[in-house]
Amino acid sequence: MLKKKGMMAASFSVVIASSLLMGNTSFVSADAQMNESAVVAATGDSTLADMPAYLKSSVEWVWKNRMLTEGSTNRKNLIFDQIFAGKGTLNYVVRWQSSKPVTLKQRQDIARMLDRQMNHWTEHLQGYDGWPYKNIKVKVVGWAVANPSLLLDKQSDEVIYTDTITDVLASEQPGIPAALPVAPNEISRFEHFSDPNYSYPGGLDKRFDMYLWATENFGGGAGGDWGQRMNDEYVLNTVNADEIEITEHEIGHGFGLNDFYEEHERPPGGFPTNTIMWAGNSDHITDWDIWMLRYTWSQLKKDTSRFPSANNGGEGPIDTSPDENVNIARAAKASTSYTSPWENVSALNDGFDPTSSNDRSHAVYGNWPETGTQWVQYDFDQEHTVSQTDVYWFKDGGGIDVPKSYKIKYWNGRGWSNVKQAKGLGTAADQYNTTTFTPVKTTKLRIEMVSQGSASTGILEWKVAANKL
Repeated sequence: MLKKKGMMAASFSVVIASSLLMGNTSFVSADAQMNESAVVAATGDSTLADMPAYLKSSVEWVWKNRMLTEGSTNRKNLIFDQIFAGKGTLNYVVRWQSSKPVTLKQRQDIARMLDRQMNHWTEHLQGYDGWPYKNIKVKVVGWAVANPSLLLDKQSDEVIYTDTITDVLASEQPGIPAALPVAPNEISRFEHFSDPNYSYPGGLDKRFDMYLWATENFGGGAGGDWGQRMNDEYVLNTVNADEIEITEHEIGHGFGLNDFYEEHERPPGGFPTNTIMWAGNSDHITDWDIWMLRYTWSQLKKDTSRFPSANNGGEGPIDTSPDENVNIARAAKASTSYTSPWENVSALNDGFDPTSSNDRSHAVYGNWPETGTQWVQYDFDQEHTVSQTDVYWFKDGGGIDVPKSYKIKYWNGRGWSNVKQAKGLGTAADQYNTTTFTPVKTTKLRIEMVSQGSASTGILEWKVAANKL
């Protein structure tokens, strides 16, 4: 089978044989005549223990010998990460590198197609091993096109980007348009996922997570955490199909799943079923693909700093607390009056629970050598009703100590006000210090700390409890 590798840095990509371009053709090679079984749905308490025995050895082999060895899940921008960061949503920009016109109905169909193809994967995570989401809301938030007149019957609420760069692939393949449309880097998660404090212009809803990249005269498909690329005609010709082979295959790469071109890349003895991740082997997601996806999630969720809200029932990147409030700190943008150059304000809400006030096994926030009154602040993308904070103070036995005192303030829409009836305001080391207060509705919360003498102040974790809706 014709194959090409290597599309884009920091991605997982594949180009499928051009013979598969124009339809959902599937073939099974002579050494892979396999039988498929019915897809097994997850129940609310399903875990890896429920994986059928006949799949176990091959799934584990691929995880150990391919995914771990190749580091295909190391980048914290997989579709898993994107869904959590988007609180159960995914946003696309369609990158239309084509001279073909696109009707309004085709654009609407493309949006529905992306939602359908993504949920063909994620529906198999529902009810499985702490996955907190049900249907993933997939939206097209813009079109990048060199010639906007190709978008017929443009609507007033459609966002169009017309900037272009040069596609280097066009110099190798003259049939590919040299002008490559781009959306602004400022709203791209791919460009900013490593910065926990990055704020998208216009808010989280205005960002885009991936491109659907349709290219004229492109042969095959490519996929990764940046999106999916394929032929423009393939996109238009398959847009109303239920399961779309190349599109689903390339989405699989976005979850970190591998290709299986060569024999040594496959489990010894082959696969027990067909798999869509072996190009041309299946035209739909199979049991093996489902359990490979589930296995990957079960391994990744062990990193609690990466997925702190894996068991919160789909409320996004926040933790559920025992008192029926929820910790909304993980969804906040953290800022401060000053941060020591070697510390990081993002430590305030990274979800790490310290073992002591001098726990340096994770990032910490400190403001040495500043003294006197310093502040830390959370900004939320929507109004919350808050009634409690929990602070774990940083104390290193050197220049940083617990504060002499502190106040909790909220933004009243015009300025900062002290919370009322604050009870707690503790400064004990080696524990969370809980403060409760009269509930307030706000989009911002702040702690103002007064240092002890010549010592500076610091915090290892700051949780904020909001009333659960």
